[in-house]
Amino acid sequence: MFFKSNSNTNIPFLISSLFFLVFSIYQINLENLWFDELMTLWITNPELSNDNTFNKVIEYENTPPLYYFIVKFFFQIFGYNYELLRIPNVLFHFFSLFIFFLIIKKISTEIIFVYLALLLFSLNYFLISYVQEGRVYIFFCFTSLLFLNIYLNILLKDNQINKFDILSLFLASLILINTFIFSFIILGTIFLYEFFFKKKNKKYFWINFALFLSIIISGIVNFEFYKSILQFKAVSITNPDIKFYLFNFFFKQYFGSKIMGYLFFLLFLFSIFFLLKKGKIKGHLLFLFFIIFFSYLIPILYGYLFNPVLQDKYIIYIIPLILIFISYSISQINSSKMKIYIFLFLIILSIANQSLKIFKKEIDKPQFVEILKEIKNQSKSNIYIASFMDHKNELYNRLVDNYVSQIVRNNSLGFKDKIPGDNKFWVICYDPSNTYQYCIEKNALSINTSNEIRFYQTIAFLKYDN
Repeated sequence: MFFKSNSNTNIPFLISSLFFLVFSIYQINLENLWFDELMTLWITNPELSNDNTFNKVIEYENTPPLYYFIVKFFFQIFGYNYELLRIPNVLFHFFSLFIFFLIIKKISTEIIFVYLALLLFSLNYFLISYVQEGRVYIFFCFTSLLFLNIYLNILLKDNQINKFDILSLFLASLILINTFIFSFIILGTIFLYEFFFKKKNKKYFWINFALFLSIIISGIVNFEFYKSILQFKAVSITNPDIKFYLFNFFFKQYFGSKIMGYLFFLLFLFSIFFLLKKGKIKGHLLFLFFIIFFSYLIPILYGYLFNPVLQDKYIIYIIPLILIFISYSISQINSSKMKIYIFLFLIILSIANQSLKIFKKEIDKPQFVEILKEIKNQSKSNIYIASFMDHKNELYNRLVDNYVSQIVRNNSLGFKDKIPGDNKFWVICYDPSNTYQYCIEKNALSINTSNEIRFYQTIAFLKYDN
């Protein structure tokens, strides 16, 4: 039987890895880079000195610099190419899948639980969408799972833990802290969990020592970053409204649609009450529940008291934890037939949902590559890049120029970094509103337009002198 109890748990890992690779890699560069990815591309230029990279992260980003140095190192090995920007996240997420596999085996080796958890993880819409984006969030998911796995390993041991355990925890904590600021929620939850549920002994003294030491070292190294982050106020983030608390909690975003969001939210609620009734929420599961609970509570409270900070991607690491609860509760249903029916229903639904999202993907990012290729097909005129979204924004212009110059080079297009001397040239404008009205109204060149090409969020004007 497919789900026999003595099945090799490596098989579901291999199957889920296959699903992950298909959905993660397929059309990974279908959409061009958007503004935040342009920032990553610019900062990770291998030609920049390490000091320059570090200073740019501090000045322009709200994350520690570790991710950017890793991507920069990747470019140093494989070449500085915008088409490779998203590849590191494919690798990070594959490692995440493996670490997730190790975590779930600590909870249960029941084969249907292992299959369901791994497949739901590899088919998750939100995780795959961020695999295909050159930003820090998948790396944050990976470092969070890595840290949690090491911490859970230590929890399993008796009071006698060795130096290797403490060193591993220290290094994992140091990596986690230097990934994303929301890592402090995970560390804070550990301190609360130990305070309420663990006896004070030598084991937990050394655990806390390792964590505090990693925090102190990170604080010293990244002092300028933490100083800047305390002054940071996100203008695009708002506090949750009533809709958030009514069957939302980002489940719509995490699972790809309103229907999928409602379904998995209800399944999660069911899993909590079902496992509580069976007395199963203890040990590792209790700790993971704490992580989920405080990952919502702390940023929500902070948002109401100070300024809003909570976004779905900032707590991306809770998705695998939610899947653990749902999968484990289903595995605890007494009826074997019912377990298999629910398993098949969720997997088929997840595959269908992911297929619909991936294979019929709608473009919602600027299409610079397409517009430049179309220019090449239509004209041999020179290309000049200008930003009319905000022509005074030097940073924006640098990001776009860095990206477009790579596209131009890869596609053998003529490119000028200043207004050319001939009487005809192309000007490219990026407008996130996709109305192009701003591009037209803010035309700083005041030169006649003889032709234009439009792709999503981008417009190109063929200009000529009077």
